[in-house]
Amino acid sequence: MSLSEQYNTIWTASAGIRRFADLLRFLDARSLKRCRASASVTHQDVVVGWGVKPNTQAARSFAEQKGLSYLALEDGFFCYSDHSSVDTSRLSLICDATGIYYDARLPSDLEGLCNSVSSWMDESYLKRARSVLNLITQYGLSKYNQVRQRTPEWLERISAPCILVVDQTRGDQSITGALASSDSFAHMLQRALNDHPEAHVLIKTHPDVLKGKKQAHYDATDVARCPERIHLLTDDVALPELMAKVSDVYTVSSQLGFEALCYGKKVHCFGMPFYAGWGLTQDRLACSRRVSDLSLEQLVAAAVLRYPRYLHPDTGLLCEAEAVLNWLVLQVEKQSDAVDVCFAYGFSLWKRSFIPEFVGRSAQKICFVNDENKLRTRLAQSHGRAAVLFWGRGEKELAESLSTQAKTWFIEDGFLRSVGLGADLRRPSSLVLDAQGMYYDPASASDIVSLLNQVTSDSFSVDRINSLLKLIQRAGISKYNVGIQGNAQSLIPRIQQASAGREIILVPGQFEGDLSVKSSLGDVKTNAELLARTRARFPDSFLIFKEHPDLYSGVRPGLLGEKEALKDADFYTADVDISVLLDIADRVSTLTSLTGFEALLRQKQVTVFGSPFYAGWGLTDDLNDYPERQQQLSLQALAYVVLIQYPRYINWNTRLFTTPEVIVEQLIHERSGHTMRALRSNWVSRQARKLSYLIEAYRK
Repeated sequence: MSLSEQYNTIWTASAGIRRFADLLRFLDARSLKRCRASASVTHQDVVVGWGVKPNTQAARSFAEQKGLSYLALEDGFFCYSDHSSVDTSRLSLICDATGIYYDARLPSDLEGLCNSVSSWMDESYLKRARSVLNLITQYGLSKYNQVRQRTPEWLERISAPCILVVDQTRGDQSITGALASSDSFAHMLQRALNDHPEAHVLIKTHPDVLKGKKQAHYDATDVARCPERIHLLTDDVALPELMAKVSDVYTVSSQLGFEALCYGKKVHCFGMPFYAGWGLTQDRLACSRRVSDLSLEQLVAAAVLRYPRYLHPDTGLLCEAEAVLNWLVLQVEKQSDAVDVCFAYGFSLWKRSFIPEFVGRSAQKICFVNDENKLRTRLAQSHGRAAVLFWGRGEKELAESLSTQAKTWFIEDGFLRSVGLGADLRRPSSLVLDAQGMYYDPASASDIVSLLNQVTSDSFSVDRINSLLKLIQRAGISKYNVGIQGNAQSLIPRIQQASAGREIILVPGQFEGDLSVKSSLGDVKTNAELLARTRARFPDSFLIFKEHPDLYSGVRPGLLGEKEALKDADFYTADVDISVLLDIADRVSTLTSLTGFEALLRQKQVTVFGSPFYAGWGLTDDLNDYPERQQQLSLQALAYVVLIQYPRYINWNTRLFTTPEVIVEQLIHERSGHTMRALRSNWVSRQARKLSYLIEAYRK
């Protein structure tokens, strides 16, 4: 079905479907109503039901009586960011006008797509299918994408070949729809044993059985009566690890058989699932309607790219399969090296309200601890892998003393943070979580330096970062997005007239108590020293000193002030948006300010007196040496790591990971609704935010 197809009203007899809020978006319809005999319909209406359940008969009869099309609905093959028992937001939906994919007794739209590949398949589909296959197998994507376990020790110890037998839940319609029955499972297990007399046979329990929702065909009692080489796998093992352990997969009709094909496994089917009958599987049954021999790429193009509809969770709009799969990658990519528990040490209440989202799947559980003795006790009591999370590098000595007991992680503000100041309790959209150190601390290794030393560029990453940079520059987005752009109408002409053609150098002020300043290389540690050294290095230039927003807003002490700044500067300003000043500046002179990086993005010259993360890569005028920084980078390579690879972004509408592109659009929208008065909030509003964060932290 075309994504451009629109409907007026969706009719259904199912109360559950009427509660499916996103159905209107999936079908691009205006309203959702209950089937009733007196209903007045139009030719643009459609009737829907869930799969081929008996309770769909009323809807099918209504469609026939009213002369309307009927669509059978089902979850798509890559549908949830977690298990459906905890995540009810579907990412994909199947809308089949002919039948439904799991019922081989009748034709389906998917079967039609597979039989007609020669009429619609081209090289672009094959290229997309190969990309999708790579995403599925590299990140272990599946219908449900809950946090899965690592391979259990008993399975790791098995060195002989393993065969996987896939169990399914009793009474599942995909079994009878696949022309099979409960007896098929006994036949399947016996055939696996006969085919592989020397191999260990793993019987994988269905996730719904593990959660106590359904019954299995094989249980521990059955396995106890079987040969010792049969093992019941009740662990929900990560798919890439499981597939690496087995050579053959035996299934009746499970989607896991389709996923096993994606991993290149030999798949034996004892039913007729949607992926059987196309020459890719070892089939015990036949379906005379399936007349094409498909390649794996062709099957993936039909089943993943063409058959389902996809709804992007960030935008709420219909999209292509790749957009949803790449979004899923964001959610699951951090879980491959996850710890069992993360102890977050010394976090204030308001930070506790957002830290769990940024830790995400890097830890199965997060515990907040403020007392060092309690931290050490709980670490000693913890069984399995643990990590200790610190804000920044303020607890450097404690972190080093714990590094032999647990992983140590460090978290800090990202580079596209918020509309408003962190010190003013504005919740961040971006943080960085570094497993080695922190981007502003040159004395220690950090993930960002490791990434920059290893980064390579391809056409996709270059195109993506160029598009992101254009968006950032066009909108004037910075870290905090504070300041009054309206002042620029009178300010810019004044500066241009006063500078009289001289080089304009922007000197951004910083909070001198910031760890990035204290830990910086070189002997310049204050704003006054930075101005003096800049004047000495560029005696004929026009210097603009811009006060740091944390200082002029009053949430932190240390304001340099106009009188002191003008001893070396030619112009002083506080509440102008930094992007306006960057536009008219020729150069930025800084200690460690992120403004230097933002200047590089705008193709400005940057002189560095400290040791920020963006110095030492051949793009800045450096007054210090950085021997650990071993590459000469392009601006695109630097920006790709800094803005895309290194930080974590949270969409607070979904409370899940997202992309910098989504965050930039949200910052643009949010900033347009704020005034400077709203950004520089008073004591009362900050305390109100503290209270809301306290309630949220308590709930977590």
